[in-house]
Amino acid sequence: MNQINWRSSLAVLALVLTHPVIAQDNLRGTLIRGMGDVTAIKQKAEAGDALASRFHASEALDWYRKAAAQGNVEGEYHVGDMLLFGASGIPHNLTVRPNQTEGIRWTFMAATNLHAYACWNMGKALRQGLGVSTNLVAAYAWLSLFANTAPGSIVGRSQMNDLALQLDTGALQQAQNLAAQFKAGHWLAPTARAIPEGDPRLKLGGITMGGKVPLAVVNGKTLSEGESATIPVKPGTLTIKCLKIETESVLISVEGEDAPRLLRFR
Repeated sequence: MNQINWRSSLAVLALVLTHPVIAQDNLRGTLIRGMGDVTAIKQKAEAGDALASRFHASEALDWYRKAAAQGNVEGEYHVGDMLLFGASGIPHNLTVRPNQTEGIRWTFMAATNLHAYACWNMGKALRQGLGVSTNLVAAYAWLSLFANTAPGSIVGRSQMNDLALQLDTGALQQAQNLAAQFKAGHWLAPTARAIPEGDPRLKLGGITMGGKVPLAVVNGKTLSEGESATIPVKPGTLTIKCLKIETESVLISVEGEDAPRLLRFR
């Protein structure tokens, strides 16, 4: 599933038996303190680890969420990792589809608690634009944190050197300064990736706001918020879900895509 599946559950146990952790979530401006029962947190994290090793990805995600909700940093990392990149399940209905917007939030929480692989994932996400706007300066800073850990010393520095070749002198200096801020605990929250607009296969035909519930017509299909429809396109079909209806636009999700789309009249 990810870089640390080879770890035994003893690694998880060692992490959760330490003192309760304060997990800072700068994206929401709140603090979440792990004040739950230590044994319960340990069991939830271990349950996720065991299920993930058997490719029961969606079930593992549920247990990691329970550990993460109690401030467990290892749980935060796993939730973020699975949602950023997705995870294969056996059988297929246990697969986890990427939700990069949520994944980057949990990854950021674990990274600001100095989880090594969460820092690495922040670097990858910012480099590739996964759930956030691409930012090579910030990617370098996160990789710098990863490179200062035992597991990241070689790989992290190699990737930092690759990024350095893409940055001019001024940007590289900014990246090094930002890395120093991160090491001092001054975090820069990532900027959420802009929602893509439009889809040549889809046409917003109308919006009705005056009834009991707002309705939108997409390719001739009438949908309320929360409803899904399978739409014939060339070639094949497209399954969409109506997420939010505004007076001039509709927010939808397209099956197989990790980010929503905004449809406007055209």
